[in-house]
Amino acid sequence: MKIGLTGGIGCGKSTVVQFFAQAGWRTIETDAVVRDYLASDAAVHAALREHWGKAVFHADGTVDRKALAARVFTDTQELAWLEALLHPLVRQAWEAAIAQAPEADWLVEIPLLFEKRLETGFDLIVCVTSPPDVVERRMVHRGYSGDEIVQRRHRQMPLEEKARRADCVISNAGSLEFLKQQTKRLIAQTHTH
Repeated sequence: MKIGLTGGIGCGKSTVVQFFAQAGWRTIETDAVVRDYLASDAAVHAALREHWGKAVFHADGTVDRKALAARVFTDTQELAWLEALLHPLVRQAWEAAIAQAPEADWLVEIPLLFEKRLETGFDLIVCVTSPPDVVERRMVHRGYSGDEIVQRRHRQMPLEEKARRADCVISNAGSLEFLKQQTKRLIAQTHTH
């Protein structure tokens, strides 16, 4: 079974991933894969250096993710360039992982799953939703400003649209227990088909 997990920012996707992992599923969070590439991939570093020079690096040669985010979230062309560099690598990474254990149950969390038209690679698409005020609280708690939240939201398809396209919706209104119950029910259902 291959499930693609998506949803809005700050909706609790990572928590759902943890519940699946606890239930014995193999899980991949594509944001974490992106972080790995930015942290340690020499080819990615070379491309960033060629494109932006030292502006997106710390003095010690590591990628300055804050500087990178500031550049791409305010400029759609720069964002498109970065996505064209990273997204094919990330897709190869999760496809290769699944290919090594095709008999396992996989959950792949992809924030831009619909935006990048990746639906066809999965048996089931699950979308995690949250009320806007809950998301706002969570994002502010994580240190995002109001502007940053709006910018990131604008980059994504509206949450209602994602929920409409998904096979299954998990609603996270803030209670961890409620989120866990829904996730458990979904996991139980996947093996009755």
